[in-house]
Amino acid sequence: MIQKVLFFILSIILSFSLQAKPKDTEIVAEINGQALTVKQFNDRYQWYVDRFKFKMPKKDFLKNLIDLELSSQEAVKRGFDKDSKMLYDTKILLSQHLLEKEVYQKFEAIKVSDRDLKKYFEKSPEIKASHILFKLDPKADKPKEEEGRKKAEEILKKARGGEDFTELAKKYSEGPSAKNGGDLDYFTRDSMVPEFSEVAFKLKKAGDLSDLVRTKYGFHIIKLTGIRDFKSADKRRLQNQVKSQKQKEIYESFFSNLKKNAKITIHENLIED
Repeated sequence: MIQKVLFFILSIILSFSLQAKPKDTEIVAEINGQALTVKQFNDRYQWYVDRFKFKMPKKDFLKNLIDLELSSQEAVKRGFDKDSKMLYDTKILLSQHLLEKEVYQKFEAIKVSDRDLKKYFEKSPEIKASHILFKLDPKADKPKEEEGRKKAEEILKKARGGEDFTELAKKYSEGPSAKNGGDLDYFTRDSMVPEFSEVAFKLKKAGDLSDLVRTKYGFHIIKLTGIRDFKSADKRRLQNQVKSQKQKEIYESFFSNLKKNAKITIHENLIED
């Protein structure tokens, strides 16, 4: 599970003994009296980036460190550090032990009914679409933007004039789906950038074409090619999605309750992106 793996990763980071220099002693966060300094945060974050080659947003990373500190403190309160099954007296082992008892066991007990599946599907319908992408840097100046728009409008005119969309996509699209004629297969609203989904999900029937859509990737022309109903939906995939949603709710509820009785001070302004 993602949360479980993340806590394991953070445990390695927290196991380092980090001695902050006087100039690095400003406090980024304090959790029930336990301080996290600028030096400690930056060192732990850099270790994470170097190890996993991924730059998590620093505010999200801070939230995860706070959650780990909270859960380890709660584990100590409950006496888990005295449990004979504990091999090492570390924050991560304490946190994992607590989560195993309070969170992960509840994951195993999750049941997903047909009603749950239908309710989720109604909130997250699936459509099938193809698109033609004209790449453009989000920071492009006005002349380049107008040049890209003009090129896209010319192809949109061809598509509306009856030319084969698949062939147009193969010839003009600059996205990875070009080789497949722009086919994106079925997708949900959340799986695309908001600007794209907002337009795509307003198309009414197969064959409908959008106006030009501007996203951070450039200009898109979208063609709706299918709308999936519940009967033809991939039930196994839906079940996994509903289960993941329920797991997330359990996980967030657990930490929300911990935070209700915790004293947490955060100085996000000390974090430099």
